[in-house]
Amino acid sequence: MGQLKQRVNGLVERTTGYRFVRADQLRGLKTGMVGLVEQFTGGEVNGWVSVPRGADPVRVSLQVSGFEVAATWASDAVKRGNYGEARRFHFRIKDIWQYVTTDDKLTVSVDGVALPITKHGMYLRPRNNGQHSLGELKRRMSNGHVFGQTGRLQLSKKLDTEWQDKVMGLYGQVRELVKEVYGYDVFFVYGTLLGAVREGGVIGHDVDFDAAYVSRHSDGKVSADELQEIAFRLVESGLDVECKRTALHIHDTKDPETRIDLFHTYFNDEGLLQFPFGVAGTTEVRKSDWKGTKEIDFCGGRGLLPVNAEQMAEHLYGEGWRTPKPGFKWARDRVKSDQSGMMPLSYGEEVYWSNFYMRANFDSGSTFFEAINAREDTPQNIIDIGCGQGRDSYAFGKAGRTVLGMDRSKVGVKHAAAKAEEFGIADRVRFTACDVSDAPALRKNLTEALAAADGPVLFYMRFFLHSLPEEVQNTLMSVLSECARTGDMFAAEFRTDKDEALEKTYGKHFRRYQNGPAFGQSLKDTYGFDLLHEQEGRGLSVYKDEDPELYRVVAIHR
Repeated sequence: MGQLKQRVNGLVERTTGYRFVRADQLRGLKTGMVGLVEQFTGGEVNGWVSVPRGADPVRVSLQVSGFEVAATWASDAVKRGNYGEARRFHFRIKDIWQYVTTDDKLTVSVDGVALPITKHGMYLRPRNNGQHSLGELKRRMSNGHVFGQTGRLQLSKKLDTEWQDKVMGLYGQVRELVKEVYGYDVFFVYGTLLGAVREGGVIGHDVDFDAAYVSRHSDGKVSADELQEIAFRLVESGLDVECKRTALHIHDTKDPETRIDLFHTYFNDEGLLQFPFGVAGTTEVRKSDWKGTKEIDFCGGRGLLPVNAEQMAEHLYGEGWRTPKPGFKWARDRVKSDQSGMMPLSYGEEVYWSNFYMRANFDSGSTFFEAINAREDTPQNIIDIGCGQGRDSYAFGKAGRTVLGMDRSKVGVKHAAAKAEEFGIADRVRFTACDVSDAPALRKNLTEALAAADGPVLFYMRFFLHSLPEEVQNTLMSVLSECARTGDMFAAEFRTDKDEALEKTYGKHFRRYQNGPAFGQSLKDTYGFDLLHEQEGRGLSVYKDEDPELYRVVAIHR
């Protein structure tokens, strides 16, 4: 019978990864506590402890050879067998491995009693030696370093006055602009609000700064549209903005490491405050609860806090918000979120390009422009579709051609038009905002441009087609084919499927890689063009250390 039990236990361990632990190992003899470390990986530690029902949160300690490096609280209930009320805990420890050796023992304990660690026993030994010693870790922690939310060792934000000064300055810029243009008060939210209310300052292990405003709109989509508009305003003001689904990540262009997050909230038709990012509490905040904001001293500056700040803290983090939980994780602890207020992925793309166009400056046209401009059959009239900041539009204009630049980015178009004025070519180079996924708007713009052109037109697209989803490309090409006249020309350059695995200088935006010759074939078979030139390969548009795999095609409409 004993041999059978051993074989069953071995099978369970091989198939599930869980080792059976004796009852006297699972139960702490001093406290009667039961618990288990279920995961101890390179970056995270997760587990649970069992406590009497209704007990206070339990402090869990992570130690290296007897030295405590982090602590958290097991406070949230989790179902684990028949062990009474189980409470889960979580650590992030990504940088710990730089300060330990194979001789060190890592333990997780409660009230001085070590918990068993799945697959390891009562302690874990590192597989490799770190670059630094445990002594160096002790020194840095005695000087105020802590393990942050991402598991990185950082100077406590409570002591990092340089970071505090920078982030408060950035917050002040955003607060002033949003108030001036939209009339909204930008107040502390999420971890920043929690720190202000619970600790009178920032949370030491925090990694960012959270702010929000209450929109006047009651519809999720409309409030999301408004947040994108705010993003464009911030970009125009000179800030670097990244648009996520539920917030803006805002950086100072001169200091990209300093960031604040701006969230949008709103009261829906039922009068309930909505958070697209989500909340970890189960209470409600009604419109009648909102009493506006108050200004407080914070991190050497001044900031806004909701008048009902404690109610907001409970709504955001639950009734246990007064107890620190360093292992708190939104992906796990979020209770609900307002899906209707989330911004589509396309919003992020638009903000990305607006941001890019405000920063990118080129003194000359691209190599593709040079190749097309040198052709004897290139028409005098150019429609630069997806013109971006207008680089090649300017180049064609300076070469004496008449140009209409089209781009969906209103910020990019505005910037491009101003540069055309600056270059003294605004009389023949103009720009218009147009989203090519909007077939009626695209058709209208192309029809008007063709009617105004004296002679054939070249539809020009550089590095544009690979930025479009397939269905948008199909819309663009269908409308273009419909509008094009006999003798109008087409020229495009884009990344091919052979470029997908190559290194990119700019890697944050969407790219769709397609087969170049297959696109050329569709020009002939589907869109009514005859090919005049096609070319595929590298060395066509080298930029810094990047040499992409490109496809070039020139065609004329039948």
